[in-house]
Amino acid sequence: MESLRNPFWFGGDIGAEGLVDRDTETAQVERTIRDGSKLFLIGPRRFGKSSILRAASERLAAKGAIVIRVDADPISSLNELVENIVALSASHLRGKVHQVIDDLGKFFSRLRPEAKFDINEREWNVTLGVRTDDEGARGIQNLVDALNGLEKLALAQPVSKPVGLVIDEFQRVVELGGQRAEAQLRSAIQQHSRVGYVFAGSNTRLLTAMTMNHDRPFYRLGTVMTVGAVPRQDFAAFITKSLRKSGFRVADPTVVNSLLTLAEDVPYNVQSLANSCWNELLSTRGAGQPTLTADVLQKSLIRAVMELDPIYTGTWTKLTSIQQNALRAVIREKGKGMSSAPVVRTIGAASSTVHRSLEALRNQNILRDEPADGKIQLRFDDPFFAHWIRMRAMNLKIAGSL
Repeated sequence: MESLRNPFWFGGDIGAEGLVDRDTETAQVERTIRDGSKLFLIGPRRFGKSSILRAASERLAAKGAIVIRVDADPISSLNELVENIVALSASHLRGKVHQVIDDLGKFFSRLRPEAKFDINEREWNVTLGVRTDDEGARGIQNLVDALNGLEKLALAQPVSKPVGLVIDEFQRVVELGGQRAEAQLRSAIQQHSRVGYVFAGSNTRLLTAMTMNHDRPFYRLGTVMTVGAVPRQDFAAFITKSLRKSGFRVADPTVVNSLLTLAEDVPYNVQSLANSCWNELLSTRGAGQPTLTADVLQKSLIRAVMELDPIYTGTWTKLTSIQQNALRAVIREKGKGMSSAPVVRTIGAASSTVHRSLEALRNQNILRDEPADGKIQLRFDDPFFAHWIRMRAMNLKIAGSL
């Protein structure tokens, strides 16, 4: 029992072996890159987009493909993104250092890249010879030149060697470059036939408008795929099988169903809560076989939530009183009818103020919109934060959510 490994992973990208029921999405990413086409992968945070991208990239790389995968979320400028793309391109080129540098100069000539190989870190570092502090037209043009350079690199490869560019949290590019960037990027990308593009993002409203509004440059540029919750029966089967494989019992299938309900079927939170349950069961091993019961689930939820107490406390104390009241109302009303007069009165502010507060909570990635029954329901980006508010800010017993 001591050597058991917790089978429930969270907090980072999950490889292909750890994904639950994401075969369709992973296959679509692979097909997009093999075919040199375009895909927009849209879904809320915590739903496993990055893991899908990682799994597809690993499978393609194992078959000899070149996949450049970058996360745009932490970048501070388009120039930084461009340097990452060129540096990762260098890591896929073969030959001695001077040969790779020559090839970079050939493929990305308009950027005049200055590349160095770090022997200790075994990675390439690139700076742009045309880099400026201007994040307007120059930054956008540099990105266009990088994509054109990547197409040249792809054309230099055998037809049997696919080349793909995967940009996670693509909305960051739009935030930095604006709609002007959309128009220039489309102009370049639509002419490329060898590079497959996958643009993933969690700002569902922005990316949906960008790809579905006929007035936007990216309208019908490629396939649009939405990442939703994992089918409940598949996740329940995975959890039950994983627990039993570890030597644990499940008292009743409804307990696993309760676990999924508490995590609101959000893959990250499901894995986190299942991870906490596994640790709780491991700690109770003894004469009998550890069993997942409603009591174990409740203890595990409390532990999972309270481990994040400092983070949630910091977030809560930075909110205005109206925003705090709005979150309480979202919990009470299950995210429905938030603009109705009775709900607005409970928040204690004018309708326009409540609207602005809810919009601010969306922008802070605390709340998100989820279509349901032809209407928009407000959901917590992190369901555990809602449990914390019940416990700490509403003085409700967490058991009440079971």
